[in-house]
Amino acid sequence: MSASFPFVKTKQRKLNPEERQAIAAYLRGLDTASESADPMLTLRHQRLMPQGDRVYSVTHAITRYALAGDTPSQHRYFLDNQEIHLPACWEKYIADENSLELIKTATLPLVITINGHTLAESLHSQQLPTPTLGGAASIRRSEGDQVDLCGVRRETLAEYQLHQRSGARRAIPTALALILLGVALIVPPTLMPWLLALATPFLGWGLWCLYRKPSAGQCKEIHLLRGTPKRWGLFGESCGEQLSNISVGTLDLLYPPHWQPYIHPDIGHPTDIEIYQNRQVVRQGRFLSLSDEATQFPLQPWGRNALLGAAALIALLLLLTTQSLTIPLKISTAWLHGAQTLSATSVKQLTEMPLQVGDILDLRGNGMCHVPTFYKEGERYPFMPFDCSAIYWGTASPMAEPSSDTIDNAAALQSTVTLQLTVGDSDSKVSPALASAIQKSGMILLDDFVGIVLKTEALCAQKNECTRLKNSLVNLGNSKSWPALLKKAHGGGLEGVNVLMRPASARQLTNIVNSAVSSFYYRETHKAAQQLAVTPPGGVLISSDEGHQWVAHPQPSVSLYDYSPVDQWRELENLSRLLLNTPFRAHGVITEISTDANGTRHIMLHSQPAGLTLWRYLLMTPLLLALCVTLAVNATLFVRRLRGALARIPAIQHYYEQCINHKIIPFDLPPRP
Repeated sequence: MSASFPFVKTKQRKLNPEERQAIAAYLRGLDTASESADPMLTLRHQRLMPQGDRVYSVTHAITRYALAGDTPSQHRYFLDNQEIHLPACWEKYIADENSLELIKTATLPLVITINGHTLAESLHSQQLPTPTLGGAASIRRSEGDQVDLCGVRRETLAEYQLHQRSGARRAIPTALALILLGVALIVPPTLMPWLLALATPFLGWGLWCLYRKPSAGQCKEIHLLRGTPKRWGLFGESCGEQLSNISVGTLDLLYPPHWQPYIHPDIGHPTDIEIYQNRQVVRQGRFLSLSDEATQFPLQPWGRNALLGAAALIALLLLLTTQSLTIPLKISTAWLHGAQTLSATSVKQLTEMPLQVGDILDLRGNGMCHVPTFYKEGERYPFMPFDCSAIYWGTASPMAEPSSDTIDNAAALQSTVTLQLTVGDSDSKVSPALASAIQKSGMILLDDFVGIVLKTEALCAQKNECTRLKNSLVNLGNSKSWPALLKKAHGGGLEGVNVLMRPASARQLTNIVNSAVSSFYYRETHKAAQQLAVTPPGGVLISSDEGHQWVAHPQPSVSLYDYSPVDQWRELENLSRLLLNTPFRAHGVITEISTDANGTRHIMLHSQPAGLTLWRYLLMTPLLLALCVTLAVNATLFVRRLRGALARIPAIQHYYEQCINHKIIPFDLPPRP
């Protein structure tokens, strides 16, 4: 009640039993009087039964509208914009300002007291419900101008849509549902069903909001009036927009802004006007009509298209940036076409099978862990340099373990130096007495210096290799240069030559030798790994796109290249013996099939989805299609409707100008109800 009457304050009281009985008696009298006249009046009177027990006190002027028959039962009474039900025989009690008491009903507020006169008193004096029209009634009129209420109707669908703005609010549930669906497919599987369960009712509610038609109760009443609109200068200079206020009777009319230049032809002339209860004009005169505007110049509600397009774009970005869409698309497509389950235990069986993307493949046999030519950044390879998530399976003999003459020479050099520099070696070539004396002196004897020189030559054949080691040996051999030292060694000049070294010098020589051979170990390890990357022609390379290891061997605790260079070669030999011909089992869904220039067939497998993961993959494809279609359609409609909305008002004004200049025939007025 307070929302309907802004002037109603907190002054309220409870409805007493006597007043409730008087109201019931009054309504029964109305029903008896109206049964023969109009059955619809009886239904209307039944809707005047009180709702609640609160009585509201109001002090206000009453405005009366008279229908064409001008009988008291056809009069309608208003407090500002709010229609009320006033017993017809109480017109004689109406004053300029009226003290009223009203109660809330299902339809119109019912007046139970006016200026001290109550329903109970009127019933006791037998004045109700017989209507009598008194001549002393004081009814507010519009400066002597008669305003006739010709009828009341419900707004049409076109008129209802006029005050729905851009329709963005009705699209909010659908937009939220699209985003929730996108989020549901990127969260952990345990949360997916809950988000889908939340998004589904949102989507249903949103679609219902978008396409439902308004009920009769949602359509506002439009009053059909006949009166003479007049222009009044009622505002000062500070209210420039209201300098030309237009009223009909006591009602100040509110016009659409784009009507302002076209209202003047009806000023001062009797005119048919249709208004809402808030005095907003819907139709006036021959051609000013919001309903006809909506028909001839359709509304362009671009707001909901902008909102739906933005929601679809957000959901698409979530899916594209957080998920790999290739696998779900392939699995969904294969599932629709019907996939088959295949198994093989030999390369021959596999090559004879008609494989296609989406088939489930189960393979067992002996193969070689693949050594990739290039390693993916960020990927982990437990069996480095081997990648056991890719198995080469062929009919050729297994590849040989890596070997290298350079590694043999490096091992021989390192071994002979280590052997000679070990204090207390029992295989010394000098006499025991001399060896004991050397040991007591703290010196270290190189008793096979020529062997070190020759093994260094075998390892470091290039001029620029092992420069520090060669210089150290030249100094120890008391020679001018490395070629001169080699000449002595080959000519027998170093036979029987023993070299005494201090412990510090011996440790320095050991470090120099280790540094020299390490570079050769490092280089040969990488060279051998590259040679292992070259697989025989033909065969099949079975890969896991998830990095799943196809072998059951325990993974090394230390990666190959975390070892020292010498140990890297040894670890490579161990891994080669283990993985160049190893049992494997590969199982999954085929996601890619191709053949390279070497004739090797590449088969990419993805672990077979099950449960919620399978549902995620199956839902991903239709959701992507729906989001793409939603984005494309709404983006197109947004651009078109935004341009149409910007051009709509100028087109309407151009039409009205032509109507005023009698260049075209205006829209016909609809018949009065």
